[in-house]
Amino acid sequence: MNGMTALALGYLGMLVALGVWTWTVMSRGRDIERRLASTEAALGLKDGNVDPVLDDKR
Repeated sequence: MNGMTALALGYLGMLVALGVWTWTVMSRGRDIERRLASTEAALGLKDGNVDPVLDDKR
């Protein structure tokens, strides 16, 4: 195997690894969003804004 073939295989491997990593991060993000929405629904929150500092009208 010459150098150019090894470089091409390494490049393709990195692209596949980056794709797998991106898929994993996006999947975890969707899971967190679903769990957060479920928790907000269980607590009876309407808009998700539960920070008392943001509601302070001084």
